[in-house]
Amino acid sequence: MVNTEEKSRETRPSGGVARVIETIVVVFVLGYGLHYLAYFLRARAFTWLGKQGLEEGLEHALMYLGHTFFLIALVVYALAVKKDRGYILRPAKNVARSLWFALLGAIVGFGLMGICVFAARMHGDLEIHRASGMTVKVFLIALVAVFVQASVEELESRAFVFGKMKNEGVPLVLATVVSAFFFSYLHAANPGFGFIPLLSIFVVGILYALSYHYFGTILFTCTAHMMWNFTQDFLLGLPDSGKPAAVSVCSTTVKGSSFFYDEAFGIEGSWMAILVNAACCVLVIVIGSILKKRAAARHS
Repeated sequence: MVNTEEKSRETRPSGGVARVIETIVVVFVLGYGLHYLAYFLRARAFTWLGKQGLEEGLEHALMYLGHTFFLIALVVYALAVKKDRGYILRPAKNVARSLWFALLGAIVGFGLMGICVFAARMHGDLEIHRASGMTVKVFLIALVAVFVQASVEELESRAFVFGKMKNEGVPLVLATVVSAFFFSYLHAANPGFGFIPLLSIFVVGILYALSYHYFGTILFTCTAHMMWNFTQDFLLGLPDSGKPAAVSVCSTTVKGSSFFYDEAFGIEGSWMAILVNAACCVLVIVIGSILKKRAAARHS
């Protein structure tokens, strides 16, 4: 995906506060409409999958592929509405640069989760053990499935919701905040959801929106999101946004809730996760600003 900011500002509609509010409302309706249209199809697919008698780990991994229904809804919309097609279907202009950012995103996602888990373990909230039951087949299927799930959520919340608002006249700060709330509230039906989980995912939404804005590629946020989820679920056996894990490379015993961990929602329900991701937001702004200045200097 290319950063939609690359489009000429002259093509952006104007109209003041009323226009901004109208754009936000329209994008919200479109975003949630497309999401929940596919939500019912996914629920039926889950029901069917549960009747197939698959091993628990494989069934859990395949559940992540349910986001394919959201992807289909987005693609159908993109094919039908030409003016919004680029937000969803346009490939990256610089493939090599995007792949480097994809690698960086994977490292960042794994690292941020690692910091949070390490802090919770040192505080005594978690004990990590060697698990059994994870097979190579489940591991590889899960890796692909989680990438699909994370990428579809990024297309929804960042490429479409954030990108469309920003390109159609909504100020950057407001587009960032609104898209982060959109992303956070998508998790409202998850087990253990509450104020702190909402705030935690909201901060992650800000981090990913800023990353997309400054780095100009959706692949960074896709892989960061993927490795955050994959690490907590399939590597450590921790809940992913409140949803329990099935099989994992390691198993984790939870000793209690604290600043560093929430028994109901997992790492994502902790103040530690909020602070770590908030600190990363600052880092992205600093690095992104430097990259933009360098790019401007090269083209001046």
